Amino acid sequence: MGYGENVVEFVSHVCKAYGPRIAGSEGEMNAGEYIYRLMSDFCDEVKKDWFISRPKGFTDYIWITTLLYILGAVLYFTGYWFLTFLLLSLGMAIFILQQCLHYELIDFLFPKTQEFHIVGKIMPKETPKKRILLSAHYDSPYEFPLLGRLRHKAAFIILPLISIVAISALLSITRYYYDVDVIQKPLLVAGTVLLLIVASTLRSNRLSLGANDDLAGVGVVLEAGKYISSERPKNTEVWIVAFAGEEHMRGTKRFVKRHFEELKDAILFNFECPSADYFLIATEEKMFFAKHSPKAVEIAKKACERVKANFKVGSLPFAGSDAANFSRKGLDATTIFGLANDGAPYYWHTLQDTPEKLKLDSISKAVEIAIEIARVVDE
Repeated sequence: MGYGENVVEFVSHVCKAYGPRIAGSEGEMNAGEYIYRLMSDFCDEVKKDWFISRPKGFTDYIWITTLLYILGAVLYFTGYWFLTFLLLSLGMAIFILQQCLHYELIDFLFPKTQEFHIVGKIMPKETPKKRILLSAHYDSPYEFPLLGRLRHKAAFIILPLISIVAISALLSITRYYYDVDVIQKPLLVAGTVLLLIVASTLRSNRLSLGANDDLAGVGVVLEAGKYISSERPKNTEVWIVAFAGEEHMRGTKRFVKRHFEELKDAILFNFECPSADYFLIATEEKMFFAKHSPKAVEIAKKACERVKANFKVGSLPFAGSDAANFSRKGLDATTIFGLANDGAPYYWHTLQDTPEKLKLDSISKAVEIAIEIARVVDE
């Protein structure tokens, strides 16, 4: 079988045997054990990298910001304008720090769980002088009804909502000097309605199998790892990494903190959603305020050119990846993100993200890219 068939067989087995793999679930743990066994067949060393997190701090914090906004709106109508300003400003701060920068300000309000990354190391033929990481994540997401249906068009709801919250906060403090009620009161009502819509449709309790996001990515780096193990680079140490906890963005945050010294001279190449029409080599991830390494981008670009992949180079305005936690700490990293022609990943956070919908050709090409990246770096 070819690379694509091998990856789909792997994805199908994991989905059938272990089901959805929500952070900290039995499915995630069992899938991790299986991936660990697979890596042990071709890596020189394999380790489980355990960490503790509170996953729902990333997905469910929005209810706290919604309640702050509603309370602020009520206080404005009763004349407590300064309290409205404080509550709305606090909600904005939580959004930026909790969602975009992953500061975990309110994670303590949510239940704790334990997860593990799987790290397999492949040593070169001679003395290691360089180090790269080929990675993907094996946890799967909740269904995101709003984002899954609207895809990148969800920005037409979310961006105006953010603007309404920010303007409402400013108008609340302005009310001490000018009568802005004719603008502010309708704005507060509109903001409340929009926030309730977004909060109630951001995620459901239904679970996606995450075949493309991102179990196929794990299959890609496993296939690349098998090849690299049999045709070892001369001086490049290769880590094959299956990350847990990407769907709450705490997993790689823990990994970077723990292994920072080892990662200083390494380059991360992360693979996301490889069943695609084309690959985006991400120069930045706007949602997470992350600028990726020009060095990593150039290496990925060269690899894509060599294997004649259909790719683009540019910013990722929609969604995000594990590479963000590397780049924000000044480490070299980028993501090779598979997208459909409309600019969003196929079946992203939907119940339709199943093995039978995977595209063999693009997955095979993703494996070729990963292998070629190791060659380019070794040169």
